Amino acid sequence: MIRVDGIVRSFGGHVAVSDVTFDVAPGEVVGLLGPNGSGKSTTIRVLLGLLRPSAGSVSVTRPIGYLPEALQPYDGLTVRGYLRFACATRRLDRSLIAGAMVDAGVADLERRPIARLSKGQRQRVALAQAVLGAPATLVLDEPTASLDPAQVVEVRALVRRRAAEGTAVLVSTHLLAEAASMCDRVVVLSAGRVVAVEPPGPDLEQRFLQLTR
Repeated sequence: MIRVDGIVRSFGGHVAVSDVTFDVAPGEVVGLLGPNGSGKSTTIRVLLGLLRPSAGSVSVTRPIGYLPEALQPYDGLTVRGYLRFACATRRLDRSLIAGAMVDAGVADLERRPIARLSKGQRQRVALAQAVLGAPATLVLDEPTASLDPAQVVEVRALVRRRAAEGTAVLVSTHLLAEAASMCDRVVVLSAGRVVAVEPPGPDLEQRFLQLTR
């Protein structure tokens, strides 16, 4: 479960997000949708505890699996070595690695050094570390970035499977098609404020343009 209640975050005199409120129930996929600079990244950092809100509160069921938009893993490690490191830092059993690699489609890459992976392969390794141990909450920032069309379909299916198992999933994206195909509801941010919370629907593109002008 994720509950964000009236958060405000300021940087000096600049208010990055103001009175942002939404929730994500177990078994639900919610999209955090907005143009660049709308406050998505700040909202996620507050939600994860990386930033303290200037006002408001956040409640998140742990453990949390997090896929950052730009992951910089240890290039000297193999894929399996990196996931072993992730398990160690979270005190998870290494036996969970095999299932996470299969889910993310990187089982065939386990012995390959991360330095030799393509951007798309790195993205899938990052997804594998996010789903390690079947966390109660998943926060995914641009989860299909750098993936080819077939991999995009696979990742969307993985997200829906995790939701069906009771995981609360928040997907931050600026891609309308991503939100429409994957999410039960979308939270639309514009200039740091929530301007809509609604099902994605067939008119999402038109609604998004209206709301973010």
